[in-house]
Amino acid sequence: MILGFKKQFVQPIMEGTKIHSIREDKHRRWKAEMKIHFATGVRTKNYNQFKQAVCVSIQEIEIIRKSDYLNETVVKIDSVQLTEKQVQMLAWNDGFENLIDFWTWFSEDFKGVIIHWTDFNY
Repeated sequence: MILGFKKQFVQPIMEGTKIHSIREDKHRRWKAEMKIHFATGVRTKNYNQFKQAVCVSIQEIEIIRKSDYLNETVVKIDSVQLTEKQVQMLAWNDGFENLIDFWTWFSEDFKGVIIHWTDFNY
């Protein structure tokens, strides 16, 4: 299945520092063992598939923004709340340089999945 990315994430994926992707999956389409076609410019004339891999595993993720104060924000993976240190690791592993960028990207409540293409899990 095609997994589209902004160009900023291509280099971290290719270098192996971005090891998963957080996505909405309302219809539960993502499953382990599915082929992943990493691409930019999806549904445009600039489509570029830059990598192919296999989905190793899926984990449920929930981000609950109780307020704009980040110390009141809750991140759960498979219903287990993460510590601040674990959230930092999640942000780095998802290709963000820091938590500010991560929180800017995920500025509202969110439910979805983490699509893993390595053996790493939380």
